[in-house]
Amino acid sequence: QQQQQQQLSQQMQQSHQLYGHDPGIELPEECFLLGCVFAIADYPEQMADKQLLATWKRIIQAHGGTVDPTLTSRCTHLLCESQVSSMYAQALRERKRCITAHWLNTVLKKKKMVPPHRALHFPVAFPPGGKPCSQHIISVTGFTDSDRDDLKLMAYLAGSKYTGYLCRSNTVLICKEPNGLKYEKAKEWRIPCVNAQWLCDILLGNFEALRQMQHNRYTVFNLQEPLTPSQHLISSLLDGWRVPLKVSSELLLGIRLPLKQKQNESSLQPPPKRARIEDIPPPTKKLAPDLTPLVLFTGFEPSQTQHYIKKLYFLGGEVAESAQKCTHLVASKVTRTVKFLTAISIAKHIVTPEWLDESFKCQKFIDEQNFVLRDAEAEVLFCFSLEESLKKAHVAPLFKGKYFYITPGICPSLSTMKAIVECAGGKVLSKQPSFRKLMEHKQNKSLSEIILISCENDFHLCREYFIRGIDVHNAEFVLTGVLTQTLDYESYKFT
Repeated sequence: QQQQQQQLSQQMQQSHQLYGHDPGIELPEECFLLGCVFAIADYPEQMADKQLLATWKRIIQAHGGTVDPTLTSRCTHLLCESQVSSMYAQALRERKRCITAHWLNTVLKKKKMVPPHRALHFPVAFPPGGKPCSQHIISVTGFTDSDRDDLKLMAYLAGSKYTGYLCRSNTVLICKEPNGLKYEKAKEWRIPCVNAQWLCDILLGNFEALRQMQHNRYTVFNLQEPLTPSQHLISSLLDGWRVPLKVSSELLLGIRLPLKQKQNESSLQPPPKRARIEDIPPPTKKLAPDLTPLVLFTGFEPSQTQHYIKKLYFLGGEVAESAQKCTHLVASKVTRTVKFLTAISIAKHIVTPEWLDESFKCQKFIDEQNFVLRDAEAEVLFCFSLEESLKKAHVAPLFKGKYFYITPGICPSLSTMKAIVECAGGKVLSKQPSFRKLMEHKQNKSLSEIILISCENDFHLCREYFIRGIDVHNAEFVLTGVLTQTLDYESYKFT
């Protein structure tokens, strides 16, 4: 009887064990998807950018896998976002391995086909674009790095809004541990505090969780693996992983010879050393401070930037410490990078890299006039003249004497927006202004104007402004405004 129990226990363990490839096969990292045949559902319809789909196919094939146009009998994996499709139902019946693009990203980092183990590795239990959490505004606390990024993406997939901060409008706080400032404030404001399991359950089909925030299951914290889904919700999804994936001897033979050749070739060449700015010797030539160009570069590959910095240093120029100290911006086209949008308000010159090339040939910095950046395509697209924008910025800073309140969820980030506004002469308020303060500044002409900048994710912070008819603008008021050096109060306000 004891022997029978041991056998039964072993069978139970085997039925719960999950496999990638057959443990007896050792695959080289570059071919870790060998024997995997993928079909793709949901994503083609969801993707505005078909290029991304082509990239996935190329990456799968580069690592030994294959992509079939439809779900065929030889397919081993179905890459899908949702459990609601006929292709998914067929794949599940045939015990295929149903996983998401997030799982694909994970295994590409590991270079090993590991079974799915996080909630985002499994397709969601509602149709693409379904929004079970559309009424929620979620914040998180205690999670860092990839865990926090995953929770942000999970909140988005569930249809909720996500805020990096916590305020009274938030409807739920997802906590790793029951402590910290956000947790204390949530308790004070009676905002429900739950563990990450709550969101995992919703994504995988337990919609009862929406009404069960106080359930013991969601109020236990300090979980060892907080983003691992509940087994009962993924049991059928794991069936395909209970049997190891075998690789045919033909496929294995096919990789061995080319691999040896590659190793022989690579052993002949030392790995290329990537240049870093700190490896470049500092300027040897010294110019008078008022004649020394302080230069920033934007829109170039790191190797190109190194090349230009060497020329700059040879001529006696320096790399600017910040946009505030920049005299020259080197760019090959108009880009809406932080460097470009801060430098446009400060730099005396925006020039093409040819200015450096020609200066290098002449062994001295030459006049910038013939090398002023012109980008007809961008100037047509944004309806502006770069030359005119620079002239206006030199006459007077665009945002001089203006205060801005920018809500914390803005994109680009608050720190980026602050840098752009401050370089253009504006000031950013750290505290949200009341309706009374706004009216006071509006009516009293001796006080600075206050401009409100927000985004859809932060509308709950602007309710009072909307109710009272106060204009709130999107980020383009600042971004396009600085590029074109215009104050456009009509085009970017929320209506």
